[in-house]
Amino acid sequence: MSCSRSVVLLNNALKITVMKNGDLSLIQLGLDKEKREITESVIAIYQNELNLLSDVVNLLVKRAVFHKQISSVDELTKLTTELASYCADEFKKLNDKRSW
Repeated sequence: MSCSRSVVLLNNALKITVMKNGDLSLIQLGLDKEKREITESVIAIYQNELNLLSDVVNLLVKRAVFHKQISSVDELTKLTTELASYCADEFKKLNDKRSW
């Protein structure tokens, strides 16, 4: 896997990196309880930012539901809109660093 050139951290749970070839890498952050270190696991590599956006919003919404941060359809709608908007803004910043 090529080294990343740019990084976006989302909700302290996910990280997106732009790889040298321009692909986008979605990484899940976790905590190794024994070593007390942050761990990184690559979830997927994307060439299409729309697919990446869909997966990121889905993962963050599922996380919010699991942690009982949202409990109604209205809260779900609001969170989904906020996440999609935030991610789109961050992707615009990353696009400046991508080399297609």
